[in-house]
Amino acid sequence: MKKNHLLIGVIIIILSSYYAFKNVSIQELRDALTSVHYIYLVPAVLSTALTFVFRAMRWRYLVCSVKNVKTTRLVSPMMVGFMGNILPARAGEFIRAYLLGKREQISFSASFATIFVERLMDMFMFLLLLVGVLFFSADTFSKGDAGGNHRLMGYMIKFGWISFIGCMGIFSFSVLLQYKNEWAIKIVDVCTKPLPHTWREKIFGMVHSFTDGLKILRDWRGFTASILLSVLVWTAGVFFYYPLLLAFGIETGLPVITAVLIINLTVGIFISLFPTPGFLGAFQAACVIALHDIFGISKAVAASFGIIAWLVAMGFIISVGSFFIVKDNLSFSELASSREQIK
Repeated sequence: MKKNHLLIGVIIIILSSYYAFKNVSIQELRDALTSVHYIYLVPAVLSTALTFVFRAMRWRYLVCSVKNVKTTRLVSPMMVGFMGNILPARAGEFIRAYLLGKREQISFSASFATIFVERLMDMFMFLLLLVGVLFFSADTFSKGDAGGNHRLMGYMIKFGWISFIGCMGIFSFSVLLQYKNEWAIKIVDVCTKPLPHTWREKIFGMVHSFTDGLKILRDWRGFTASILLSVLVWTAGVFFYYPLLLAFGIETGLPVITAVLIINLTVGIFISLFPTPGFLGAFQAACVIALHDIFGISKAVAASFGIIAWLVAMGFIISVGSFFIVKDNLSFSELASSREQIK
């Protein structure tokens, strides 16, 4: 299974990179990269750091529903977990839950449930921004290749609807686990009847532990704070692209907020649909689609933008994650095999 995940990831990286850099010469890339005003990368790095500060603060509220943990103690598992996304199959989320459980003596299922709620909040924020862009800036997609951009807008709408329906279903079941637990257990019972008895016992055990991690849904004060911090997370995340546009001297002819939102949303869709290790390839292809296909910017500049934006974001994550791996005396082999260590 691991080999299959790695093979699929490599194939997606190759295909998406081919799309991103097709018909772009080395000389064009070199020219685009040498013309960058690199001083603007400083605020981009600060924006990335601020995003993770808000993420750690939000995670504290989610974890406090299980155990009161200081924000500073969450930074290490969070950053190492995000760094773990360079492994196949988005192992980072699993690593975060494993490290949190190991450090704070919380069950893996409860730890993972807090990350699950976090991801739901991120998805709802993403969908809110997507609706805003498609509703208020739909004419943006009529530029350039009108037919291609119209299809792209259609794909974004479909992605939004599918994600919305999925999120509402998952959120509804999560609420059911908290407020009508017996109903939720009956649903699990019906769905797992065809499975062997030992499997059913494990699933029911995970559901009960998972329920503990969802207690934030009963804490309206903490839940509200988490929502407000989600707004700050996404504000910092969207702003990340503004200094990068300045660094490349890119003018889209659109309001800044519209331009950075479209880039952010396009990247978000691509790295969700094509979960390559470290988002490599998918990230660059998304930047090319946003900047070249939608805004009409030179493909060489768009591809170079994708390279620099990825290096800034992943460079920060890998640097800070590596620091905590050394500081906490963790090993890459332990992180890579953490799935097998959960009993």
